[in-house]
Amino acid sequence: MIRLSVVLLAAALPATADTPRSAIPWLSESLAVEPDPPETRPPPPRPLDEIEVTPLSAPVRDGAGILPPATTGLPADLWQTSPAAEIARAIREHPQGGVPSTRELFRTLLLAETTPPGDVEGSAHLLARIDRLLRDGRLEEAEALIEAAGIGSASLFRRAFDVGLLTDRSEAACRALAASPSLSPTLPARIFCLARDGDWAAAELTLGVGREVGAFGASEDALLARFLDPVLYEDQPPPPLPIPLTTLDFVLRDAVALPRPPEPLPLAFLHLDIAPGQPLKTRITAAERLVRSGAVPSVSLLAAYRSGVPAASGGIWDRAAAIRRLDLAWETGSASEMAAAVLDADLIFSASGLRPVVAEAAAPLLRRMEPGTLALETRRRGGELLLLTRDWTWATLYLGATGDGLIQFLSALAQPGADLPAGPELPPIAAAAARGLTRADPPSERAAEIDARLTGGAYGLALLDALALLAAGTEVDPGDFETGLWLLRRAGLPDWARRIAIETTLLVPDA
Repeated sequence: MIRLSVVLLAAALPATADTPRSAIPWLSESLAVEPDPPETRPPPPRPLDEIEVTPLSAPVRDGAGILPPATTGLPADLWQTSPAAEIARAIREHPQGGVPSTRELFRTLLLAETTPPGDVEGSAHLLARIDRLLRDGRLEEAEALIEAAGIGSASLFRRAFDVGLLTDRSEAACRALAASPSLSPTLPARIFCLARDGDWAAAELTLGVGREVGAFGASEDALLARFLDPVLYEDQPPPPLPIPLTTLDFVLRDAVALPRPPEPLPLAFLHLDIAPGQPLKTRITAAERLVRSGAVPSVSLLAAYRSGVPAASGGIWDRAAAIRRLDLAWETGSASEMAAAVLDADLIFSASGLRPVVAEAAAPLLRRMEPGTLALETRRRGGELLLLTRDWTWATLYLGATGDGLIQFLSALAQPGADLPAGPELPPIAAAAARGLTRADPPSERAAEIDARLTGGAYGLALLDALALLAAGTEVDPGDFETGLWLLRRAGLPDWARRIAIETTLLVPDA
Protein backbone atom coordinates (compact mmCIF):
# COMPACT_ATOMS: atom_id res chain seq x y z
CA MET A 1 0.00 0.00 0.00
CA ILE A 2 2.86 2.37 0.83
CA ARG A 3 4.58 1.60 -2.50
CA LEU A 4 1.35 2.21 -4.40
CA SER A 5 0.84 5.55 -2.63
CA VAL A 6 4.37 6.65 -3.46
CA VAL A 7 3.99 5.63 -7.10
CA LEU A 8 0.79 7.64 -7.35
CA LEU A 9 2.51 10.65 -5.78
CA ALA A 10 5.42 10.38 -8.18
CA ALA A 11 3.06 10.21 -11.14
CA ALA A 12 1.43 13.44 -10.02
CA LEU A 13 4.73 15.33 -9.96
CA PRO A 14 6.03 17.38 -12.90
CA ALA A 15 8.29 15.56 -15.30
CA THR A 16 11.22 17.96 -14.95
CA ALA A 17 13.18 18.96 -11.91
CA ASP A 18 13.19 22.69 -12.67
CA THR A 19 9.54 23.33 -11.78
CA PRO A 20 8.92 21.91 -8.28
CA ARG A 21 5.43 22.46 -6.96
CA SER A 22 6.82 22.95 -3.48
CA ALA A 23 7.29 26.59 -4.49
CA ILE A 24 3.70 27.64 -3.79
CA PRO A 25 3.64 30.08 -0.85
CA TRP A 26 1.27 29.51 2.05
CA LEU A 27 0.44 32.10 4.63
CA SER A 28 3.39 34.21 3.51
CA GLU A 29 1.44 34.84 0.31
CA SER A 30 -1.40 36.21 2.41
CA LEU A 31 0.99 38.37 4.40
CA ALA A 32 2.35 40.01 1.23
CA VAL A 33 5.91 38.83 1.87
CA GLU A 34 8.16 38.96 -1.16
CA PRO A 35 8.61 35.47 -2.70
CA ASP A 36 11.90 33.60 -2.83
CA PRO A 37 14.18 34.38 -5.80
CA PRO A 38 13.46 32.12 -8.80
CA GLU A 39 16.73 30.26 -8.46
CA THR A 40 15.80 29.19 -4.92
CA ARG A 41 12.12 28.41 -5.30
CA PRO A 42 10.86 28.34 -8.88
CA PRO A 43 7.25 29.34 -9.51
CA PRO A 44 4.55 26.67 -9.76
CA PRO A 45 3.99 25.18 -13.22
CA ARG A 46 0.45 26.49 -13.52
CA PRO A 47 -1.79 29.00 -11.74
CA LEU A 48 -3.67 27.82 -8.69
CA ASP A 49 -6.91 29.00 -10.22
CA GLU A 50 -6.66 26.04 -12.60
CA ILE A 51 -6.85 23.59 -9.69
CA GLU A 52 -10.47 24.30 -8.70
CA VAL A 53 -12.02 21.04 -7.60
CA THR A 54 -15.71 21.84 -7.06
CA PRO A 55 -18.23 23.71 -9.20
CA LEU A 56 -19.50 25.93 -6.37
CA SER A 57 -20.94 29.21 -7.56
CA ALA A 58 -18.11 31.70 -7.09
CA PRO A 59 -20.39 34.73 -6.51
CA VAL A 60 -22.34 32.88 -3.81
CA ARG A 61 -19.15 31.79 -2.08
CA ASP A 62 -17.56 35.22 -2.45
CA GLY A 63 -20.30 36.84 -0.38
CA ALA A 64 -20.07 34.25 2.40
CA GLY A 65 -19.91 35.52 5.95
CA ILE A 66 -20.63 34.52 9.52
CA LEU A 67 -22.43 37.70 10.64
CA PRO A 68 -25.84 38.35 9.03
CA PRO A 69 -27.05 41.92 8.36
CA ALA A 70 -29.45 41.72 11.30
CA THR A 71 -26.44 41.23 13.58
CA THR A 72 -24.02 43.71 12.02
CA GLY A 73 -26.42 46.55 11.33
CA LEU A 74 -24.72 46.91 7.95
CA PRO A 75 -26.57 46.82 4.61
CA ALA A 76 -26.31 43.51 2.74
CA ASP A 77 -25.34 45.34 -0.47
CA LEU A 78 -22.48 47.33 1.06
CA TRP A 79 -20.00 45.98 -1.55
CA GLN A 80 -22.33 45.22 -4.46
CA THR A 81 -21.78 48.26 -6.68
CA SER A 82 -18.04 48.67 -6.10
CA PRO A 83 -15.34 47.02 -8.26
CA ALA A 84 -14.09 43.79 -6.68
CA ALA A 85 -10.43 44.68 -7.36
CA GLU A 86 -10.79 48.05 -5.65
CA ILE A 87 -12.44 46.43 -2.61
CA ALA A 88 -9.73 43.78 -2.33
CA ARG A 89 -7.02 46.44 -2.56
CA ALA A 90 -8.72 48.62 0.06
CA ILE A 91 -9.00 45.67 2.45
CA ARG A 92 -5.37 44.68 1.96
CA GLU A 93 -4.06 48.23 2.38
CA HIS A 94 -6.31 49.26 5.28
CA PRO A 95 -4.05 50.39 8.15
CA GLN A 96 -3.64 48.17 11.19
CA GLY A 97 -4.53 50.17 14.27
CA GLY A 98 -7.17 52.01 16.20
CA VAL A 99 -8.82 51.55 19.56
CA PRO A 100 -10.58 48.21 20.17
CA SER A 101 -13.96 49.27 18.75
CA THR A 102 -12.35 50.64 15.58
CA ARG A 103 -10.67 47.30 15.01
CA GLU A 104 -13.85 45.46 15.87
CA LEU A 105 -15.89 47.38 13.31
CA PHE A 106 -13.28 46.60 10.64
CA ARG A 107 -13.46 42.92 11.67
CA THR A 108 -17.26 43.10 11.36
CA LEU A 109 -16.89 44.36 7.78
CA LEU A 110 -14.66 41.39 6.95
CA LEU A 111 -17.01 38.83 8.49
CA ALA A 112 -20.31 40.28 7.27
CA GLU A 113 -22.57 38.17 5.10
CA THR A 114 -23.18 40.31 2.02
CA THR A 115 -24.16 40.40 -1.60
CA PRO A 116 -20.81 40.06 -3.40
CA PRO A 117 -19.48 42.71 -5.80
CA GLY A 118 -21.23 42.57 -9.14
CA ASP A 119 -18.05 42.10 -11.18
CA VAL A 120 -16.42 39.47 -8.96
CA GLU A 121 -14.59 36.60 -10.63
CA GLY A 122 -13.40 33.57 -8.74
CA SER A 123 -13.17 34.31 -5.02
CA ALA A 124 -11.08 37.49 -4.99
CA HIS A 125 -13.27 39.31 -2.47
CA LEU A 126 -13.51 36.30 -0.15
CA LEU A 127 -9.77 35.60 -0.30
CA ALA A 128 -8.94 39.25 0.42
CA ARG A 129 -11.06 39.10 3.56
CA ILE A 130 -9.57 35.79 4.71
CA ASP A 131 -6.03 36.98 4.03
CA ARG A 132 -6.59 40.16 6.00
CA LEU A 133 -7.91 38.16 8.96
CA LEU A 134 -4.79 35.98 8.77
CA ARG A 135 -2.51 39.01 8.55
CA ASP A 136 -4.20 40.50 11.61
CA GLY A 137 -3.77 37.24 13.53
CA ARG A 138 -7.49 36.53 13.73
CA LEU A 139 -7.22 32.79 13.12
CA GLU A 140 -10.53 31.79 14.70
CA GLU A 141 -12.46 34.20 12.50
CA ALA A 142 -10.52 33.20 9.38
CA GLU A 143 -11.29 29.55 10.10
CA ALA A 144 -14.99 30.31 10.58
CA LEU A 145 -15.14 32.28 7.32
CA ILE A 146 -13.45 29.47 5.40
CA GLU A 147 -15.93 26.96 6.85
CA ALA A 148 -18.84 29.22 5.90
CA ALA A 149 -17.57 29.41 2.31
CA GLY A 150 -16.65 25.73 2.06
CA ILE A 151 -13.24 24.47 0.99
CA GLY A 152 -13.88 24.30 -2.73
CA SER A 153 -10.51 25.22 -4.18
CA ALA A 154 -6.79 24.82 -3.66
CA SER A 155 -6.50 28.47 -2.60
CA LEU A 156 -9.07 28.02 0.18
CA PHE A 157 -7.55 24.72 1.24
CA ARG A 158 -4.11 26.29 1.62
CA ARG A 159 -5.50 28.89 3.97
CA ALA A 160 -7.46 26.28 5.94
CA PHE A 161 -4.30 24.20 6.23
CA ASP A 162 -2.34 27.22 7.49
CA VAL A 163 -4.94 27.88 10.17
CA GLY A 164 -4.89 24.23 11.20
CA LEU A 165 -1.11 24.29 11.53
CA LEU A 166 -1.10 27.44 13.66
CA THR A 167 -3.92 26.32 15.95
CA ASP A 168 -2.67 22.74 16.27
CA ARG A 169 -5.89 21.57 14.61
CA SER A 170 -4.56 20.17 11.35
CA GLU A 171 -6.47 16.87 11.51
CA ALA A 172 -9.41 18.00 9.37
CA ALA A 173 -7.15 19.55 6.73
CA CYS A 174 -5.01 16.43 6.57
CA ARG A 175 -8.12 14.27 6.15
CA ALA A 176 -9.31 16.52 3.32
CA LEU A 177 -5.89 16.30 1.68
CA ALA A 178 -5.89 12.49 1.93
CA ALA A 179 -9.34 12.36 0.32
CA SER A 180 -8.53 14.89 -2.43
CA PRO A 181 -4.76 15.13 -3.08
CA SER A 182 -5.34 17.71 -5.81
CA LEU A 183 -6.25 20.26 -3.13
CA SER A 184 -2.55 20.78 -2.54
CA PRO A 185 0.10 20.14 -5.18
CA THR A 186 2.90 20.30 -2.58
CA LEU A 187 4.63 17.23 -1.20
CA PRO A 188 5.78 18.89 2.05
CA ALA A 189 2.14 19.21 3.16
CA ARG A 190 1.55 15.52 2.46
CA ILE A 191 4.75 14.53 4.25
CA PHE A 192 3.69 16.57 7.28
CA CYS A 193 0.25 14.95 7.36
CA LEU A 194 1.69 11.44 7.05
CA ALA A 195 4.05 12.13 9.94
CA ARG A 196 1.30 13.74 12.02
CA ASP A 197 -0.78 10.60 11.59
CA GLY A 198 2.17 8.45 12.70
CA ASP A 199 2.94 6.96 9.30
CA TRP A 200 6.63 7.84 9.43
CA ALA A 201 7.64 5.15 6.94
CA ALA A 202 5.33 6.53 4.26
CA ALA A 203 6.51 10.07 5.06
CA GLU A 204 10.16 9.06 4.55
CA LEU A 205 9.36 7.21 1.31
CA THR A 206 7.48 10.24 0.03
CA LEU A 207 10.45 12.44 0.88
CA GLY A 208 12.70 10.05 -1.06
CA VAL A 209 10.44 10.15 -4.12
CA GLY A 210 10.38 13.94 -3.97
CA ARG A 211 14.16 14.03 -3.93
CA GLU A 212 14.39 11.76 -6.97
CA VAL A 213 12.20 14.00 -9.08
CA GLY A 214 13.66 17.28 -7.78
CA ALA A 215 10.56 18.39 -5.90
CA PHE A 216 12.48 20.20 -3.15
CA GLY A 217 15.09 22.88 -2.86
CA ALA A 218 18.14 22.06 -0.74
CA SER A 219 16.95 23.96 2.37
CA GLU A 220 13.47 22.48 2.17
CA ASP A 221 14.90 18.98 1.81
CA ALA A 222 17.15 19.55 4.84
CA LEU A 223 14.26 20.79 6.96
CA LEU A 224 11.94 17.91 6.08
CA ALA A 225 14.69 15.35 6.72
CA ARG A 226 15.44 16.89 10.10
CA PHE A 227 11.75 16.92 10.98
CA LEU A 228 11.40 13.21 10.19
CA ASP A 229 14.59 12.20 12.05
CA PRO A 230 15.82 15.01 14.34
CA VAL A 231 18.26 12.77 16.25
CA LEU A 232 20.24 12.11 13.08
CA TYR A 233 20.93 15.85 12.68
CA GLU A 234 21.62 16.84 16.29
CA ASP A 235 25.25 17.75 15.57
CA GLN A 236 24.56 19.41 12.21
CA PRO A 237 24.26 23.19 11.75
CA PRO A 238 20.66 24.35 11.32
CA PRO A 239 19.41 24.95 7.77
CA PRO A 240 19.14 28.63 6.84
CA LEU A 241 15.91 30.49 7.38
CA PRO A 242 13.85 30.37 4.18
CA ILE A 243 12.55 33.57 2.62
CA PRO A 244 9.62 33.80 2.83
CA LEU A 245 9.11 31.81 6.02
CA THR A 246 5.90 29.93 5.29
CA THR A 247 3.54 28.53 7.88
CA LEU A 248 4.72 24.99 7.27
CA ASP A 249 8.37 26.06 7.45
CA PHE A 250 7.71 27.77 10.77
CA VAL A 251 5.86 24.81 12.29
CA LEU A 252 8.46 22.28 11.12
CA ARG A 253 11.32 24.40 12.45
CA ASP A 254 9.59 24.90 15.79
CA ALA A 255 8.95 21.16 16.06
CA VAL A 256 12.69 20.46 16.00
CA ALA A 257 13.69 23.56 18.03
CA LEU A 258 15.44 25.44 15.22
CA PRO A 259 16.11 29.19 15.67
CA ARG A 260 13.36 31.64 14.87
CA PRO A 261 13.80 34.80 12.80
CA PRO A 262 15.35 37.68 14.78
CA GLU A 263 12.61 40.11 13.73
CA PRO A 264 9.08 40.05 15.23
CA LEU A 265 6.98 37.17 14.00
CA PRO A 266 3.75 37.71 12.04
CA LEU A 267 0.82 37.91 14.43
CA ALA A 268 -0.64 34.65 13.14
CA PHE A 269 2.48 32.71 14.14
CA LEU A 270 2.16 33.84 17.77
CA HIS A 271 -0.87 31.63 18.36
CA LEU A 272 1.41 28.64 18.88
CA ASP A 273 3.08 30.55 21.73
CA ILE A 274 -0.07 31.12 23.77
CA ALA A 275 -0.85 27.42 24.17
CA PRO A 276 -1.01 26.29 27.84
CA GLY A 277 2.13 24.15 27.54
CA GLN A 278 4.42 27.04 26.60
CA PRO A 279 6.83 28.67 29.10
CA LEU A 280 5.11 31.39 31.10
CA LYS A 281 7.16 34.30 29.73
CA THR A 282 6.69 33.13 26.14
CA ARG A 283 2.96 32.75 26.66
CA ILE A 284 2.44 36.14 28.29
CA THR A 285 4.65 38.00 25.80
CA ALA A 286 2.80 36.53 22.82
CA ALA A 287 -0.62 37.06 24.38
CA GLU A 288 0.13 40.72 25.15
CA ARG A 289 1.08 41.40 21.55
CA LEU A 290 -1.98 39.59 20.21
CA VAL A 291 -4.31 41.43 22.59
CA ARG A 292 -2.79 44.83 21.80
CA SER A 293 -3.45 44.18 18.10
CA GLY A 294 -7.00 42.96 18.73
CA ALA A 295 -6.25 39.46 17.43
CA VAL A 296 -7.50 37.68 20.56
CA PRO A 297 -9.77 38.78 23.44
CA SER A 298 -8.48 39.96 26.81
CA VAL A 299 -9.49 36.68 28.41
CA SER A 300 -6.63 34.93 26.62
CA LEU A 301 -4.08 37.24 28.22
CA LEU A 302 -5.74 37.03 31.63
CA ALA A 303 -5.50 33.25 31.43
CA ALA A 304 -1.78 33.54 30.66
CA TYR A 305 -1.18 35.88 33.62
CA ARG A 306 -2.96 33.44 35.92
CA SER A 307 -1.20 30.33 34.64
CA GLY A 308 1.91 30.65 36.81
CA VAL A 309 3.75 32.57 39.51
CA PRO A 310 5.66 35.68 38.35
CA ALA A 311 9.34 34.79 38.08
CA ALA A 312 10.72 38.29 38.62
CA SER A 313 9.66 41.93 38.79
CA GLY A 314 9.19 44.62 36.17
CA GLY A 315 7.38 44.55 32.83
CA ILE A 316 5.19 41.53 32.23
CA TRP A 317 5.80 40.22 35.75
CA ASP A 318 4.40 43.41 37.36
CA ARG A 319 1.28 43.06 35.24
CA ALA A 320 0.90 39.38 36.13
CA ALA A 321 1.33 40.21 39.82
CA ALA A 322 -1.30 42.97 39.58
CA ILE A 323 -3.83 40.48 38.22
CA ARG A 324 -2.99 38.06 41.04
CA ARG A 325 -3.62 40.87 43.57
CA LEU A 326 -7.01 41.51 41.98
CA ASP A 327 -7.87 37.83 42.33
CA LEU A 328 -6.71 37.77 45.95
CA ALA A 329 -8.76 40.89 46.77
CA TRP A 330 -11.82 39.23 45.23
CA GLU A 331 -11.30 36.21 47.46
CA THR A 332 -10.99 38.30 50.63
CA GLY A 333 -14.05 40.39 49.77
CA SER A 334 -12.59 43.44 51.51
CA ALA A 335 -13.78 46.66 49.85
CA SER A 336 -10.60 48.51 50.81
CA GLU A 337 -8.36 45.74 49.41
CA MET A 338 -10.42 45.55 46.22
CA ALA A 339 -10.27 49.32 45.73
CA ALA A 340 -6.50 49.39 46.31
CA ALA A 341 -5.92 46.48 43.95
CA VAL A 342 -8.02 48.11 41.21
CA LEU A 343 -6.19 51.45 41.47
CA ASP A 344 -2.79 49.76 41.48
CA ALA A 345 -3.61 47.53 38.49
CA ASP A 346 -5.08 50.42 36.49
CA LEU A 347 -1.94 52.50 36.89
CA ILE A 348 0.32 49.59 35.89
CA PHE A 349 -1.71 48.52 32.85
CA SER A 350 -2.47 52.04 31.59
CA ALA A 351 1.25 52.70 31.33
CA SER A 352 1.68 49.66 29.05
CA GLY A 353 -1.21 50.30 26.66
CA LEU A 354 -3.28 47.42 28.07
CA ARG A 355 -5.97 49.29 29.98
CA PRO A 356 -8.86 47.35 28.35
CA VAL A 357 -7.37 44.16 29.83
CA VAL A 358 -7.38 45.43 33.39
CA ALA A 359 -10.88 46.77 32.80
CA GLU A 360 -12.10 43.23 32.10
CA ALA A 361 -10.30 41.88 35.18
CA ALA A 362 -11.46 44.65 37.51
CA ALA A 363 -15.11 44.87 36.43
CA PRO A 364 -16.35 42.03 38.71
CA LEU A 365 -14.72 43.69 41.73
CA LEU A 366 -16.16 47.10 40.84
CA ARG A 367 -19.66 45.67 40.58
CA ARG A 368 -19.20 44.13 44.03
CA MET A 369 -18.42 47.45 45.72
CA GLU A 370 -20.72 50.32 46.70
CA PRO A 371 -19.67 53.38 44.66
CA GLY A 372 -20.96 55.88 47.23
CA THR A 373 -18.56 54.60 49.87
CA LEU A 374 -15.43 54.95 47.75
CA ALA A 375 -12.92 57.77 47.44
CA LEU A 376 -13.36 60.12 44.49
CA GLU A 377 -10.26 58.84 42.63
CA THR A 378 -11.45 55.24 42.97
CA ARG A 379 -14.89 56.17 41.68
CA ARG A 380 -13.44 58.04 38.72
CA ARG A 381 -11.05 55.30 37.66
CA GLY A 382 -13.63 52.62 38.38
CA GLY A 383 -16.18 54.38 36.19
CA GLU A 384 -13.66 54.73 33.38
CA LEU A 385 -12.80 51.02 33.53
CA LEU A 386 -16.48 50.10 33.45
CA LEU A 387 -16.94 52.33 30.40
CA LEU A 388 -14.22 50.34 28.66
CA THR A 389 -16.20 47.13 29.34
CA ARG A 390 -19.37 48.82 27.97
CA ASP A 391 -21.19 48.35 31.26
CA TRP A 392 -23.02 51.65 30.90
CA THR A 393 -25.29 51.19 33.92
CA TRP A 394 -22.55 50.61 36.48
CA ALA A 395 -20.30 53.18 34.82
CA THR A 396 -22.97 55.83 35.26
CA LEU A 397 -23.29 54.92 38.96
CA TYR A 398 -19.56 55.38 39.46
CA LEU A 399 -19.24 58.57 37.43
CA GLY A 400 -22.33 60.43 38.63
CA ALA A 401 -21.52 63.73 40.39
CA THR A 402 -17.75 63.18 40.32
CA GLY A 403 -17.16 66.67 39.10
CA ASP A 404 -15.09 67.82 36.13
CA GLY A 405 -16.25 68.42 32.58
CA LEU A 406 -14.47 65.41 31.09
CA ILE A 407 -16.19 63.03 33.48
CA GLN A 408 -19.56 64.63 32.73
CA PHE A 409 -18.81 64.25 29.03
CA LEU A 410 -17.93 60.54 29.43
CA SER A 411 -20.99 59.93 31.58
CA ALA A 412 -23.18 61.50 28.89
CA LEU A 413 -21.54 59.31 26.24
CA ALA A 414 -22.64 56.27 28.23
CA GLN A 415 -26.26 57.38 27.88
CA PRO A 416 -27.39 57.38 24.23
CA GLY A 417 -29.59 60.37 23.60
CA ALA A 418 -28.08 62.47 26.39
CA ASP A 419 -26.81 65.93 25.52
CA LEU A 420 -23.04 66.13 25.33
CA PRO A 421 -21.52 68.92 27.41
CA ALA A 422 -18.92 71.06 25.67
CA GLY A 423 -16.63 73.70 27.01
CA PRO A 424 -13.07 74.92 27.30
CA GLU A 425 -12.34 72.42 30.10
CA LEU A 426 -12.53 69.49 27.67
CA PRO A 427 -9.18 68.23 26.36
CA PRO A 428 -8.69 68.56 22.56
CA ILE A 429 -9.52 64.92 21.77
CA ALA A 430 -12.77 65.03 23.79
CA ALA A 431 -13.74 68.36 22.25
CA ALA A 432 -13.20 66.86 18.78
CA ALA A 433 -15.37 63.90 19.76
CA ALA A 434 -18.14 66.21 20.97
CA ARG A 435 -18.13 68.04 17.64
CA GLY A 436 -18.05 64.85 15.59
CA LEU A 437 -20.96 63.39 17.54
CA THR A 438 -23.20 66.45 17.34
CA ARG A 439 -22.60 68.59 14.26
CA ALA A 440 -24.90 68.32 11.24
CA ASP A 441 -22.70 69.68 8.44
CA PRO A 442 -19.54 68.00 7.10
CA PRO A 443 -16.51 69.07 9.15
CA SER A 444 -14.19 69.15 6.13
CA GLU A 445 -13.97 68.75 2.37
CA ARG A 446 -12.65 65.23 2.91
CA ALA A 447 -15.72 64.43 4.99
CA ALA A 448 -18.00 65.68 2.21
CA GLU A 449 -16.17 63.55 -0.37
CA ILE A 450 -16.45 60.37 1.68
CA ASP A 451 -20.07 61.15 2.51
CA ALA A 452 -20.83 61.39 -1.21
CA ARG A 453 -19.43 57.88 -1.69
CA LEU A 454 -21.33 56.66 1.35
CA THR A 455 -24.67 57.83 0.02
CA GLY A 456 -23.80 57.19 -3.64
CA GLY A 457 -23.62 53.41 -3.45
CA ALA A 458 -20.02 52.76 -2.35
CA TYR A 459 -21.00 52.23 1.29
CA GLY A 460 -18.36 49.63 2.13
CA LEU A 461 -15.45 51.56 0.62
CA ALA A 462 -16.59 54.79 2.24
CA LEU A 463 -16.82 53.07 5.62
CA LEU A 464 -13.25 51.82 5.18
CA ASP A 465 -12.20 55.41 4.48
CA ALA A 466 -13.88 56.55 7.69
CA LEU A 467 -12.17 53.83 9.73
CA ALA A 468 -8.81 54.69 8.17
CA LEU A 469 -9.15 58.20 9.64
CA LEU A 470 -9.50 56.59 13.07
CA ALA A 471 -6.73 54.00 12.70
CA ALA A 472 -4.16 56.12 14.54
CA GLY A 473 -6.01 55.34 17.76
CA THR A 474 -5.04 57.55 20.68
CA GLU A 475 -2.60 59.46 18.45
CA VAL A 476 -5.34 60.46 16.01
CA ASP A 477 -5.39 64.01 14.70
CA PRO A 478 -8.38 65.82 16.29
CA GLY A 479 -9.63 66.87 12.85
CA ASP A 480 -9.51 63.28 11.56
CA PHE A 481 -11.17 62.11 14.76
CA GLU A 482 -14.03 64.57 14.35
CA THR A 483 -14.45 63.61 10.68
CA GLY A 484 -14.33 59.86 11.36
CA LEU A 485 -16.99 60.02 14.08
CA TRP A 486 -19.19 62.27 11.95
CA LEU A 487 -18.98 59.79 9.06
CA LEU A 488 -19.91 56.85 11.30
CA ARG A 489 -23.04 58.72 12.30
CA ARG A 490 -23.79 59.40 8.62
CA ALA A 491 -23.32 55.67 7.96
CA GLY A 492 -26.05 54.87 10.49
CA LEU A 493 -23.60 53.66 13.16
CA PRO A 494 -23.95 56.16 16.04
CA ASP A 495 -23.38 53.53 18.75
CA TRP A 496 -20.05 52.57 17.18
CA ALA A 497 -19.12 56.25 17.04
CA ARG A 498 -19.82 56.70 20.75
CA ARG A 499 -17.86 53.60 21.71
CA ILE A 500 -14.86 54.73 19.66
CA ALA A 501 -15.11 58.20 21.21
CA ILE A 502 -15.12 56.74 24.73
CA GLU A 503 -12.19 54.41 24.13
CA THR A 504 -10.06 56.99 22.35
CA THR A 505 -10.59 59.49 25.16
CA LEU A 506 -9.88 56.97 27.92
CA LEU A 507 -6.90 55.23 26.36
CA VAL A 508 -4.84 58.35 25.78
CA PRO A 509 -1.85 58.02 28.16
CA ASP A 510 -2.47 59.80 31.45
CA ALA A 511 -6.14 60.32 30.52
